[in-house]
Amino acid sequence: MSAGIVVGYDGSDYAKEAVRVAVEVGKAYDEKIVIAFGYELNPVAGELHDYHAALKELATKRLTEATSLAADAGAEIEAVIVQKAPAAGLVALADERDARVIVVGTRGESPIKGALLGSTPHKLLHLSDRPVLVVPLPHR
Repeated sequence: MSAGIVVGYDGSDYAKEAVRVAVEVGKAYDEKIVIAFGYELNPVAGELHDYHAALKELATKRLTEATSLAADAGAEIEAVIVQKAPAAGLVALADERDARVIVVGTRGESPIKGALLGSTPHKLLHLSDRPVLVVPLPHR
């Protein structure tokens, strides 16, 4: 049995739209929403302790924001910080929780640009063995 919907969140408008859609899917299937912020520590980044503290503070801030966005919809929400590169972290979390689907927003980059620059949605499509829902911003 599935244990929820995992949604990646970085604070962007694209991620906010992904949370909105994840809540819709979660309500349709009566699933918990697990909102995740993933980051990987880079030991080349200077003072590792300060860098880690800053990333953890940013992750906490973003997840608080995302939780408040999703909480208004009345869904069950959990916020998780994943200390791995975003795509790998989302896949690991989804596997750990046996999630129904992974949801992420997309900036609408071309497949070639995504492959060359390594976008999270592009990586997820190749790393995940479960469904990945890539959500674009709606056209206004």
